[in-house]
Amino acid sequence: MKRLTLLLTAVMLVGAAAWAVAGDFHNGTTLICSDCHVAHYSQQHGYTVGGLYTPLGPGGPFPNLLRDDDNKVCLACHNGSSFAPDVFGVNGGVPMVREAGGLNVASGHLLSNDPGYDIIDGHTLYSTDPPPGLGTSAYVASAIGLRCIDCHAQHGTTNYRNLLNRGLFAGDTVSYAISTNDLTKDVFEHAAATYDIGSVDFNEPDTRNSHYAQWCSGCHKDFHGKGGDANMGGLAGGVTSSNATPWKRHPVADVNIGESGASSTYISSLARYAGLTNKVKVMDSQGLWTGTGADNTLTPSCFSCHRAHGTMNAFGLIFMSGTGTVTEEGDGGVYKDLCRQCHTEGA
Repeated sequence: MKRLTLLLTAVMLVGAAAWAVAGDFHNGTTLICSDCHVAHYSQQHGYTVGGLYTPLGPGGPFPNLLRDDDNKVCLACHNGSSFAPDVFGVNGGVPMVREAGGLNVASGHLLSNDPGYDIIDGHTLYSTDPPPGLGTSAYVASAIGLRCIDCHAQHGTTNYRNLLNRGLFAGDTVSYAISTNDLTKDVFEHAAATYDIGSVDFNEPDTRNSHYAQWCSGCHKDFHGKGGDANMGGLAGGVTSSNATPWKRHPVADVNIGESGASSTYISSLARYAGLTNKVKVMDSQGLWTGTGADNTLTPSCFSCHRAHGTMNAFGLIFMSGTGTVTEEGDGGVYKDLCRQCHTEGA
């Protein structure tokens, strides 16, 4: 795993006894100003006698009294360390299948991509390209391009994973429950400071909406909406029993797997999904995620097909066939296997 040249030789998080994740961290006693900021851009010693400290990046002082540029400051802890989730490239930190996968980086920076990761494979730090599906979104890239803090609030929020309250639309919160599920919350984190795919599930407090997808629409506006919206197609209310108004883009909020009154092909898709050993993540208003019996409210959303940071597959896609060993890329499946998690067409 690569390390940040000229930036990180050793890091100590004061008061942090174990690794933790954004959303359960960067707030209260875990918000340590000196981890990221330095008042006078002058430091030749640790915080205590014999203590460690994060060296200052070259070319400073930096805006906002930061120790280095925005992304390097974040990756000083979030790239290969044992006390914070590794969010860049291959996981070199705590062993797990990361729910969000790994970021990549645009060329021309001290940090380079891990083997297998490319700029087509997910979110690309320092990229100045407009996000796919930008539409009329208010997102504008910073001078250095895409930054971690374009999505996460470095000083903490009440949102899942410290996601920003963008203020770009009403209801831009992604709420979460810890340890005990709460069906009025968007995300269920099985325990505090968990980051692996087996410890995160998604509720559906509003069967006509996905707050997670709505949040993503802050940058990818054209890809999001409800059935009947001009950019999405489909029938209003999420009903898909007619081809009178076919879908233009894949629904992300208001259509249950197998929801149709006209075709057994569509109805059987729920049985197909429920019968698979390895399943992609979906929302469930009942908090069961089985798709069996009365649990027929499974709804795909952004995270069903993509990992938020990225994978070694194009667009951060998850190629899940339903059997095999699960990794961040899937379980050894190919492109069409992702579609066939729910859809029965083809062989």
